Amino acid sequence: MLSPITQTFGNFQKMRWNCLLFLIGWSKLISSDIMSLNGKHIVVGTQVTLVHLYVTRNISGHIVKLDGVAAETLDSLARRLNFTYSVLQVNDSLMEGFSNALPGLAFYITNGMCDVVIGPVVTTPSRFAIMDFAEGFMYTSGALLIPMPTSSENVAAVAKPFQRSVWISLFFVMPITAAAIYFFILPKPWLHSSSTLDRSYCGKLHHISCSAFEVLFEVFRILMNQGGSFPTMRNTVCFVVGSWCLGALVVVSAYNSLLTSYILGSNAEPLVDSLADVAANSKVNLVVDKGLAVDVVVSGATVGLYKQLGDKLRSNKNSRCVTFQGCIDLVKSGSYTYLNGLSVTLNAIDGDYKSTRKCNLALARKPESVPASLAWALSKKSPYTKSFTKGFMELHQAGLIDEWTNRELHLRRNVSFCLNEAKKVQQRKISDNLTKITLKNFSGAFYVLVVGYVLSLICFFGENIYFRLLKYYGDRQQVV
Repeated sequence: MLSPITQTFGNFQKMRWNCLLFLIGWSKLISSDIMSLNGKHIVVGTQVTLVHLYVTRNISGHIVKLDGVAAETLDSLARRLNFTYSVLQVNDSLMEGFSNALPGLAFYITNGMCDVVIGPVVTTPSRFAIMDFAEGFMYTSGALLIPMPTSSENVAAVAKPFQRSVWISLFFVMPITAAAIYFFILPKPWLHSSSTLDRSYCGKLHHISCSAFEVLFEVFRILMNQGGSFPTMRNTVCFVVGSWCLGALVVVSAYNSLLTSYILGSNAEPLVDSLADVAANSKVNLVVDKGLAVDVVVSGATVGLYKQLGDKLRSNKNSRCVTFQGCIDLVKSGSYTYLNGLSVTLNAIDGDYKSTRKCNLALARKPESVPASLAWALSKKSPYTKSFTKGFMELHQAGLIDEWTNRELHLRRNVSFCLNEAKKVQQRKISDNLTKITLKNFSGAFYVLVVGYVLSLICFFGENIYFRLLKYYGDRQQVV
């Protein structure tokens, strides 16, 4: 019979051997995935996209050279995984076909004429049904390309310090205040009907003829910080006028402090700030590259913001550009925005500056998120999918893909100049949502005005009761 110590040691040895066999099995599986490309020759399709992939063709139209981040990635993986490749010699550069002559790169994958399509490929349910994807090739944020904001006549600056609700409130409060003052300064018969009233006091209550329009004009003068005068300044009138003067002081001081900022600040309004603005503004259109990643994602959306943008694309025949330059020309026309990855939009700004020597393009201030990573497309159940996915992970871990992307963008130094120009034009602009004064900001001033109304009514009823009592007792004394 074995001792407990011997049994424990035996169990430990058995567990160790089981773990070792498990690790050996996984290592073989992983090594088989990595080595699936070893010594193989694959055919590569090219989805041409700025920054990511460029192709150079000879005079007969054959592709003789690949450039860009995807080309660098392919060469690095070929050395790492020990495979060779050749380029699929077709004129197609889109996944989906649009004619019999150009059936699309997906056609060549599904028919076994191509092993992998390199470039920034977006995964969609319809594509996933017929293809596999090596995900993780690129992680990027989206960007919205807009026309360069330009300054215009700053006529609207006088109305910008206040929100519309404040202006509407002032429009209604002024005549209400004028009506209250006019009512309180009207001659009151009971002030002069008693012969026993203090004549010296009543002499101070003489009434000067004053129309309602004149009272409204005096109220407006106070609001414009020009002063004002009213006849018969009894206590009742003083409370109303005093509360209006105090409220007007707050309003005028706040208005003047912000008016200076709006006059001196930039009025260069960008066309939009985000995709949400594009969807909400019927006068702004979205333009995308026909058949490429953004077009596929936006057009295929069934709910949410992308669904609204897809409806915009379908309603405008010019929203899908056949050429990249066509998209840029539409953006420069003034009412279109172009959506793509950040690197592509930066490349567009650089290319336009080189051709025109002017900064005609800028980026919307809010970056847009990309729903998923960009991938490479392979045939369904391809044995190479895991090899490419793991290769992407290793290249990202080493920082090589980011380095190649930054190197491509560094070749376009004019981007920084144009982005700084756009920032300079808008840097002194005040955000409408954060600086316009709302009714909540003026709640104190309006509360003062309400208190003034209440006190005036109290004084009015007090004077009414007081003088009626004087009249009552005066009439009784005359009877006696």
